[in-house]
Formats: sequence, C-alpha cells, structure tokens
Amino acid sequence: MRRRDYITTYSGHEFSPLAPDADAIDVRDIAHALARIGRANGHFSEFYSVGQHCLDCAREALARGYGARQAFFCLLHDASEAYMSDITSPVKKHLRQYIAVEDRLLDLIYDKYIPGGIRPREQRIVKEIDNTMLYYEFLNLKGEKMSEEEPELHITPCFEFHSFWAVEKQYLDLFEELHEKAEQEVQPRSCQTVGIVHDGGVWHAAVLSDGACEFASAGTLWELCSRYKNADVLLTDLPVGLPENKEDESMRPESELRKRISGANVSAVPCRQAVHAKDDNTAREENIRVLGRTISPNQMALRSVLREIDELFVNHTEWKHVLRESRAQVLGEGRRLIISQYRENLPQNGDKHRFEDALCLAMIGQLECRNGSETIPKEPAKDARGLEMQVIVPVTR
Repeated sequence: MRRRDYITTYSGHEFSPLAPDADAIDVRDIAHALARIGRANGHFSEFYSVGQHCLDCAREALARGYGARQAFFCLLHDASEAYMSDITSPVKKHLRQYIAVEDRLLDLIYDKYIPGGIRPREQRIVKEIDNTMLYYEFLNLKGEKMSEEEPELHITPCFEFHSFWAVEKQYLDLFEELHEKAEQEVQPRSCQTVGIVHDGGVWHAAVLSDGACEFASAGTLWELCSRYKNADVLLTDLPVGLPENKEDESMRPESELRKRISGANVSAVPCRQAVHAKDDNTAREENIRVLGRTISPNQMALRSVLREIDELFVNHTEWKHVLRESRAQVLGEGRRLIISQYRENLPQNGDKHRFEDALCLAMIGQLECRNGSETIPKEPAKDARGLEMQVIVPVTR
C-alpha cells in the first residue's frame, strides 16, 4: 500500500498536519469533523461532540459580554482536532512533540481567519471558558466534579444528543456570523502591558497603558496576575519552563541569549526536580543527578520563586502561554531611553533598579502589540508541563 503523509478531508483537500498549508484549511472540514468527534474520548453517558462544546464555549463568551473576536476564538479553539483528533490528557501531557504540532496548527488556523492571530489575554479567556465548560460537561454527563470550586456559568447548555448535521450547520452559521462581526469589530488602539519582576521577597510590576505608567507590588505572583488579568501582555524576567533532563536544558534559551546579548549575566536554570526539592542539599543533589552540575548560589536563593512560578501554571492552566518570559537586555541601547522617558514615574526606593527592569519588560510588551515579536530560540520547545521555553524579543520597525 502506498504510504502518504497527508489525510484526505471531507471536502477533498490533501492535508498534512505536520506541514500544514493555510490554503488547505477549510471551515467546512472543521465543522464536519468536530460534529462527529466525541468529548471525553467517548466515555460520557450521552454523545456530546467537540463541535457542541465549541458552540457552547462561543455562546458563553458572548453571554459574558465579550465581543465577536473573543467568541470566534472560542469557536475555533479545538479546530486542530479536525485534522489531528485528540489524545486523553494523562497521555497527551507526555507527548511534547504532539503538543507542539497541535499548537502550531491551531495558531495557523487562528491566523488564517483573524490576521495576527490570538493574543495572550485572549488565550487566557479561551482557556478559562474551556475549563468552565469542561466542569459542567463532566458534572452533567458523568456525575463527576472536576474541581472543588464551581465556576460561574452564564448560559444553560443542552447536553442532550444533537444530530451530526445539526451541529455542523450550527457551527458553520455561527462561524459566518462571528467572522463577519470580528472583522468589523474596532480593536482598542492602545494595549495594557505588564512587566513583572521579583526582589527581596516581593513581586513588583510596571504597567503601561494609554501613555500612562504605574507601579505596583504584591506578596505573591498570583496577586499581581489576578490584578492585571485583563492586560494584553504580561512578561517576567524569571524562567518560564524548567528542564527535567539534559535534552530539556539544551532547548532552554540561555545559551543563545549569551550570544545575542553581549555582556549579559545569564544564569543556568536549575532542573524542576531541584526547584521542588524539600531543602537546599536535596536540590543540589538532584541538579547534579539530572543535569550533571550543581546550582549557583543565585539560583539556589531563587528556588522558592521559581517554584511559585511553576505552580502558578499547574493551579491556573489558563495562564499557560499568557505569562511569558523576556529580558530587559533584549532592548539593547533602547533600555536607557525607556528608563529616561519614565524616570519621574519610577519609585525612588531600594527596589528602583528592579522597577526599571519591570518597566523595560512592559515596554517590550508595548512593542509586541505594535509590531509583533520574535522568540529566542526561533522555534521554542516545550517543557514536560507544556510551558514554552523561550524569551520574547520585540520586532523594531
């Protein structure tokens, strides 16, 4: 039998999930397939399709007062499954290459229908609504509570079986309606961007919006993230994504950063096993065992901070791909100009230099909103928890 690296879609396209072509993406194929793929790997008491789930997510977004653009992303958030199917979560989290292919494909789908694609804030909202629908699907179709806290739901979903053709038609109708409205929707001219740093047991944030600059501090990272959850961009200069073996470490951005940023002090990142170790001695032993080296005093002192970041993504999965890593140094000489521009706004205390770093991170977010961004490395790898190991670099024009 002839081997091939593509699937033939419902509409007749030859589509390769590993080398996707935007021209071959067709909403008719997405609607047709999602209406026939079951949620929970077919283990619900009634058949409830991925297509129904996406329709409910989009309707929930509208009921919460979000615009057509946000609802449109909710409708499309599982569109990659039309071309790749899906894998149950306990298995999927161990298949990093699969996750990377899935994410690339979904980004291409978003970008095809909304030029520029999805923004970090929109990612968080999609995931939040996705998690809410998941909770009520399992509650109604399996009698199982997915979390202790019951999330707020603004619509009344119908969990009864709907015919494949009915779901397919509803999906296509809502797609057309939302796509047309999203294209006409006026987007805010300015973005709110947040730079987050840590110093002396305190988290600091710099916030830029509409030309205004403000600063804030908090005892926990979650407090700042919650306060600025509607920001367009949130960046930190601490590692996001931790290695669990030497291969992971080779995919972290540190070595390339040292080459790109002359004179930058870029420390090696400890392994996740060391970060979560019970004490410093165990952490040192774990890092030697996993990565073949000890931990610098700097990184040892930051273990609790790195753990707090790492646990944020475990406890609040909607923040994956939202709180991301960058460095003030990627601005080069522009760093001095930015600090000079906002010098009068900077707090005049012992944390001044860390607030300067936070300000530069917020400005990187502003530049990303205006011109886009690149990453170091160019094609980021994901760690074992699906966190992208990358540093955001603004595109300057």
